[in-house]
Amino acid sequence: MHKLKIIIKGETINLCQPTKKFAEGDIWYKWLNDPLINKNLEKGYRKLKNTKKKQLSFFMNLKKDKRKIFIISTKNHIYKGVVSLSKINNLKKTCDISLISDTKIEPLLAPYAGLESMALMSKYAFSNLKLKRIDCAFTIVQKSWQQRTELIGYKHIFRSRYRPKTGSSTWSLTMEDFKLSDHSKAYYYTSLSYEDFKDLEKKRGKIWDSLNLMKKRISKLPKKDFFDISNKFLDYDKKNYYSKINKL
Repeated sequence: MHKLKIIIKGETINLCQPTKKFAEGDIWYKWLNDPLINKNLEKGYRKLKNTKKKQLSFFMNLKKDKRKIFIISTKNHIYKGVVSLSKINNLKKTCDISLISDTKIEPLLAPYAGLESMALMSKYAFSNLKLKRIDCAFTIVQKSWQQRTELIGYKHIFRSRYRPKTGSSTWSLTMEDFKLSDHSKAYYYTSLSYEDFKDLEKKRGKIWDSLNLMKKRISKLPKKDFFDISNKFLDYDKKNYYSKINKL
C-alpha cells in the first residue's frame, strides 16, 4: 500500500500529506461515494458519483481552490478520512474547516479521532498558516458532534436557512436568513478565534491534551446544548420580547 508522509502526529490518529498517487488510488475517491461517510455533506457532494479522475482533479487544484488538506490515518497506517481547511483568506486571516471520516474503522475510537483531527488541524491553521479565525457549519442532526467541538474552543455564532457560497467573512446577513419553519433545514455556524485557541492552550498546554481528559469532559457536557438554547431564544424568547416592546 502507498504510504503517506506523516505531517502531524496525534494521540489517536496521525495527519498525513496526500500525494498524486494517493489521489488517483483506490481509497480516497470512495469516501465521497459512501452514504455513511457523506451523509452530512451537501446534496451536490452526495450525488457526485466520485471517480478516481475527479478525485485527482480535486487534488491537483487544491492550491488554486485555496484549500489545505490532510489525510487522517490510524496509528496503524489505515487511512480513514480527510480534514481540510478551505476558503483560506490570507488577507482577512480566516478559513473554513471540515471533516469526513469512515467511522467503521476503529469504531470505538471514531468519536474521539474526529475531535482530535479537528484540534490538530485548528492548531495548524493558527500556528502554520497564521490565521485568526476558523469557521464551521453544522446541521441539527450533528448537534452532539457540534457540542463536542465546543471542547476545543468552537463557539456558536448564528443560524441560517442557507449555506454560504462564499467565505463567511463576506456573508451579508438579512433577517430572512434567520426565519425558520423547520430546524432540520438550518445551518448552524460556529467559530474558533485565535484568542480562544490561545486561552485553551494556556490552560491545558494543548487544546487536545489527552484522550482520557477529553472523555471526562465529554461526559460532563451540559445535557441542554446550545442548539436548543439558541433555537428557543430565537423562536420564542425573541418573539415574546418584541411583542412586549410593541405594546409599550
